[in-house]
Amino acid sequence: MSKVRTKRITGTVISAVLVLVLCVVGIILTTDRLPDRLSPGAYRAVFFDVGEADCILYHGDGAVILTDAPANETEELIGYLERMRIKRIDYFIITHYDSDHAGDSVRIIEKFAPEHVLMPEPVSKKDDVYNNIVKATKEEQRITAKTGQSYTAGDVVIDVMAPNGKGTDNNDMCIVCKLTYKETSLLLCSDIDTNEEKVILSKYGDSIRSDLLKVAHHGSRYSSSDAFICTVCPKYAVISCGPNTYGHPDKDVIQRLKAINAEVLTTQQNGVIIFDFFSDSVVRVK
Repeated sequence: MSKVRTKRITGTVISAVLVLVLCVVGIILTTDRLPDRLSPGAYRAVFFDVGEADCILYHGDGAVILTDAPANETEELIGYLERMRIKRIDYFIITHYDSDHAGDSVRIIEKFAPEHVLMPEPVSKKDDVYNNIVKATKEEQRITAKTGQSYTAGDVVIDVMAPNGKGTDNNDMCIVCKLTYKETSLLLCSDIDTNEEKVILSKYGDSIRSDLLKVAHHGSRYSSSDAFICTVCPKYAVISCGPNTYGHPDKDVIQRLKAINAEVLTTQQNGVIIFDFFSDSVVRVK
């Protein structure tokens, strides 16, 4: 075989391999890319895969609600907001001041200028994360969260169900809120423990019932009591977690959720998790 022919065959093979590689890469990127299209009349909940942390976006016609922005874990969130051409957040809910929930808050505030920043009282006024958020916001932007408050964004009602008192730890002051769109709802439980669950149950009873539950404290065994889970009675339960030394998510918590026939999903296993909320149904998109 001549050298010229050999070079031609080699070149053809290399070209074919490059085309195949590019096709495979394209398929992977298409598969990993978060869906852009939002069904008419729906609101979307996106649970970002941020490791042992929380970051949830709920958006639709006339409402953009963001819950938490963990340290060094907001690149995908920002990319998604930019791709969806979302330039402003209606309500930025900072559930508490631990870095896995609030570490990138200032970055989000500076980039997306939220109209309202719903945040709890700090355990200490010397908390650096809290003080940096205060410096980055105007007084009229900030709302101090208190149980019983209710706000509206588009067709979505935000009901604040915690914090219900004072505490010595950031987790004691977590914001718990329920987002309701017509007949569908999402309960966001941040990092509360069973003591706070008891208080919420005593105050709100069956009104905490929701289609989807963001499970408390990354699936910790110190949260998600039988009474609380049975009252919420969710169809879906999402646990935001990553590699950790705490034993999250706890096996007993998962068993309790499955015992009420909830479909349990974790960001550690499933990556980004997405649901669309219609007026009378909730559909998993990813």
